[in-house]
Amino acid sequence: MQLPLPVTLPVDENFDSFVTTGNEEVVSVLEQIVDALPLWRTAQELGPLTSLQLPLLTLLGSTAVGKSHLLFAACHQLAGKSVNHLYLNLNDHKAWSLDIFEGLENLSLIALDNIHAIAGDMRWEEALFDLLNRVIETKQAMVICTSHLGPSNPAFVLPDLRSRLAWGVIYHVNQLDDNGREEAVRLRAAERGLKLSNQALQFLLHHSERDLKSLMSLLARLDTRSLQEQKRLSVGMVKRELNLN
Repeated sequence: MQLPLPVTLPVDENFDSFVTTGNEEVVSVLEQIVDALPLWRTAQELGPLTSLQLPLLTLLGSTAVGKSHLLFAACHQLAGKSVNHLYLNLNDHKAWSLDIFEGLENLSLIALDNIHAIAGDMRWEEALFDLLNRVIETKQAMVICTSHLGPSNPAFVLPDLRSRLAWGVIYHVNQLDDNGREEAVRLRAAERGLKLSNQALQFLLHHSERDLKSLMSLLARLDTRSLQEQKRLSVGMVKRELNLN
């Protein structure tokens, strides 16, 4: 088995920093799963999942709605309790060989981010299909994946893979509204120890890209600038970072 390069997951992307508004059910299910692993099949609250032939949960949604954040959160929590798992971002699959999936069925959790990245590549689709079949046979691993595409999307060219993906449970991860975006920025700033005035926060929210990925990237840059300048994060600092002066 070819192991991927070690991946350091963002430490500030955990369940505590995820704003659940509009996604309360999926967050609750994920927290129940990681609490129950590795003995998830005995957890009464996971009855609907334990009855599935293929224990697969797909987080479906557009870019930058927090799907990867939820995978990171699950992996962080499992690492904290020493439960074996592996995170793979399939956006990077071209750097790997197909045998990267070998043996993963023996883990407690297989976290596959961006499975849509292999759609249309028959060799990789077949490799994923084979992995899912081994998961069914061994009855040990839980699979959680993220995707932009639903299982029936014809971008997946292997009919058998589309069929297997449809055996799991799908949760749509919804975009945050304006209040949710504000809460998400406040939470991440607090985790970073950033002193963010309400005026600076409102300016940031109204003059930056609206998606969470861009907002968090901007916040990280502002954190660095704040440390460099040894100053509290201000409207002027946000303006300089956005080149609005």
